Amino acid sequence: MLSLALVTVTATPAVAADASAQQKAGQKDSQNDPAATPRTPGRKDAWLYIGWPNNGQVVGTRFKVWFGLRNFGVAPAGVRKDGTGHHHLLIDTDLKNFNEPIPSDKQHLHFGKGQTETILELPPGRHTLQLVLADADHVPHDPPIMSKKITITVRADRSPQLSAR
Repeated sequence: MLSLALVTVTATPAVAADASAQQKAGQKDSQNDPAATPRTPGRKDAWLYIGWPNNGQVVGTRFKVWFGLRNFGVAPAGVRKDGTGHHHLLIDTDLKNFNEPIPSDKQHLHFGKGQTETILELPPGRHTLQLVLADADHVPHDPPIMSKKITITVRADRSPQLSAR
C-alpha cells in the first residue's frame, strides 16, 4: 500500500496557492446541503483521457501528464458555463462520492485554473492515474466525465522522463 507521505507533487507557487484556496472553498461547500443543488449536467459523448503517459508506460520519477478532452470545454473553477468543467487527477485512488466536491489532497489533485497538463513526481513502483472533470464547485458532472484509469510504472532514476509534446 502506498503511503501518502511518499507522493510528491511539483507545482508552481500559483498552482499551490490555488489548490490551498480551492481546498478551503471545498470545505465551505461541503458544509452546504448537497441535496439543495443538483449536479451539473454532463454529456454522454464527452471523452476525457490521459494523453501522456500511456497505460503500461514506464516513466522516471518526474514526468509530464497531459490531459485530453473532446465534446466538452475546460473552464476555471468557479466559472459557471454550460458544457464546461475543470480537471482533477486521481492518483492511486478511486472517487468515493460523486455527489460531493472532490477532495483536495495528495491523491486528488485539482487544476482549477483550467490547466491541461502537469509535472508529477512519484516514488518508484506501480501507480494508477485517472482524470475526473468537475463543475465550478468541484462536483463531478451527471453523468460523470472520467478517463479510463491507467497504470504506470515509475522507475528510480535521476533523469527526467518528460513527454516531447
